[in-house]
Amino acid sequence: MLYKALKPLVRLSIQGFFKDIHFIGKENLEHDGAILVSNHPSALMDPIVIAAFSKKQLSFIAGAEWFGSGIKDWIFKKHFKMIPVQRPWLVKNGEKVSNKDMFEACYTSLDEGNRIIIYPEASSLTVPWIRELKSGAARVKIGADHYMKGDKVTKIIPIGMNYTNAHRFHSDMLVNVGDPIDFGDILGDQSIDDKERSDRMTEVIRREMKARVLHIEEQEDVLVIKNVLKLLSDILMKELNIAEGDVEGAFNVKKDIISSVEYFKAQKSEEMMKVEERLNSYIKDFEGEGFRRFNPFEKSSSFVIRTLLIMFFGFPIFIVGIIMNIIPFSFSKWAFVKYLLIKVSGETKQGAVHPAFAGSLAYALAFALFLVWYILVSIVAAKLYLAWVSIPVALFVGYQTGRYAIRYVRLFRKLMKIWRWNRLKRKNPSKVEHLLSERSAIISELMGLRKDYEKERS
Repeated sequence: MLYKALKPLVRLSIQGFFKDIHFIGKENLEHDGAILVSNHPSALMDPIVIAAFSKKQLSFIAGAEWFGSGIKDWIFKKHFKMIPVQRPWLVKNGEKVSNKDMFEACYTSLDEGNRIIIYPEASSLTVPWIRELKSGAARVKIGADHYMKGDKVTKIIPIGMNYTNAHRFHSDMLVNVGDPIDFGDILGDQSIDDKERSDRMTEVIRREMKARVLHIEEQEDVLVIKNVLKLLSDILMKELNIAEGDVEGAFNVKKDIISSVEYFKAQKSEEMMKVEERLNSYIKDFEGEGFRRFNPFEKSSSFVIRTLLIMFFGFPIFIVGIIMNIIPFSFSKWAFVKYLLIKVSGETKQGAVHPAFAGSLAYALAFALFLVWYILVSIVAAKLYLAWVSIPVALFVGYQTGRYAIRYVRLFRKLMKIWRWNRLKRKNPSKVEHLLSERSAIISELMGLRKDYEKERS
């Protein structure tokens, strides 16, 4: 099948596109007869990632407007098990639409033990919160359970897609998959009809989805929360003895920071406003010197020596990676900026593409160009060495050295930032002293507020 043929290629390409992909509760993707419900910050990227890392094939609920007709419709339904849904708010002239076929297809699929992924926000929007949900997932579960007459029970699995930047190459991603949702007494409450039951279930689904993303309640709090996370995340992880690489522990620390900032924004707004102003000023000064998430002053001389040794001995691999990948990488970047980025617009106009598709477009373009390039390189290698075994060798070498080259460049940039910081210490020691003392003072204030928050919770 086309799905199975593309899956390993897509998975490799996704691992190359992102710096790191982490999972919490990955085993929950494998429940049979389950509805997976997820937030939708990055258009086509969201279902592609879930499908690539699930052992079994998924079915997708997708807008009917994507299907078209003929071979496209056949491929979507036959090979990718996509189920079209009519979205009334997109239908022209206010025509009435029916999703009876969609519900029936879902019931049959779930009865066969398949898994269906649904995006109950009903559209893609890159925001760090869970939006209001449509009740479709709950209605499908209620209908499927009736359809199966108690022989089986449909599970609903909440998923949180967490991107450091949903549209930036080589950013990080965390996919947080929860246990099947317990709807308590809602399903057995005979005093309510299916409409109220599905509405109440949808509230529970939203709550469970919120628990799996770095959800921020108020849009106006996004900047200050991001800045606090930059300062406190690593410090709190050390204080709580959370090991580096403990993905779930790091996620919980960030959730706790968000909750504490939101609490003080609501309860001690004036005090928090002063800290916020001071924090914003510090971040502006620090980033104005060319530094962002990476703190060069935290790295010891042993880190510098170790990195220099890695770069020295790894330089030949870096060169091979550059030679093997610089052409498709450069052409992908140029083509995206030249022809696609201009179409990624929030405006409603002919030819515009929703901003949530930016990352998906960048990935799709790079996937196509790198695939063609690697095929050409493989053919050339086979001709030169007169052995078809050189094809998988060329693919492996090209892909792995390309990933290494990207990490090599990142290490080089870190060394350059350390060098710039040391140069700043020599040329403007008062500036460095101000940045470090201001950082220390802000952290002290934030930690004091956090202690107050912990007292309030206990």
